[in-house]
Amino acid sequence: MAEISMADLAQAAADLVVSRLDEKYDLVYIDRGDRLSDQQVQKLFAGEEEVLDSEWESENKWHGENAVLDNLLDKDARDWLAEHDVLAQVREAIGERDQSDPLGDLMRETGPMLFRYRLDAEAGADPWRYSDQQTEDAARTLGAAAGLDFDDNCEALRELVAHASYGGDLHILWQGEIKPSYEVMCQVRFSDPAPEISVQWTDPELLVLDQINGSGHTVRVRGTVRLPFDPDRLTVDIARSRRGISWTDVVGGGYRPEGDAPEFTKPDAK
Repeated sequence: MAEISMADLAQAAADLVVSRLDEKYDLVYIDRGDRLSDQQVQKLFAGEEEVLDSEWESENKWHGENAVLDNLLDKDARDWLAEHDVLAQVREAIGERDQSDPLGDLMRETGPMLFRYRLDAEAGADPWRYSDQQTEDAARTLGAAAGLDFDDNCEALRELVAHASYGGDLHILWQGEIKPSYEVMCQVRFSDPAPEISVQWTDPELLVLDQINGSGHTVRVRGTVRLPFDPDRLTVDIARSRRGISWTDVVGGGYRPEGDAPEFTKPDAK
């Protein structure tokens, strides 16, 4: 009969510890109040992969694994497993059960942010030069780009033209959580083939923004705006953006749009 070696005993001990592990662990803990910086949010929506510091994430995961080991083993048992080179197996098994989502948790803790979605229209500069008919025509152009009923929104659209002194691109402006827009952006940008997803706003706030001079105006309109979702038209509106002067730069960080966040309709939606 073959002798049982110390290596066999150590492996059996490691297997026993692994058998006592839970099915899932949250190894990376996000403190309440932790949040993504504006720069990290910009990286998210630019499609950059390295948003979180890899060393920070690895260190936090290591501490999480240690917490699980501390709950399972006393110091002598842990030292014995380490001495016989099987503690790493246990640690690896713990890591495989990690279901933590630090990026998702940080998105949630960051809270709502200001977003813009660019439409296919722009207002001209110096509207004080316009005749009544020119103002009317410009207002109709903006309303048509949003697919709005002009008669329901004529006053708001005329105001938008008249008060956007330097003109600028037409956007829909809203405040919403990061994750819904980010997840849809990833589905469209990184799937092959890309799914055809629609985005819809009800009674949104429209913005004309000149990102060169730092000027603009907003109005609330009535109706539903429904468009094919294009991630290249989506912008997180933050101060000192790499994409020109933002609405936040113009009015400050406390601005809260009146319109609601959008709804996204996926192909499998019933």
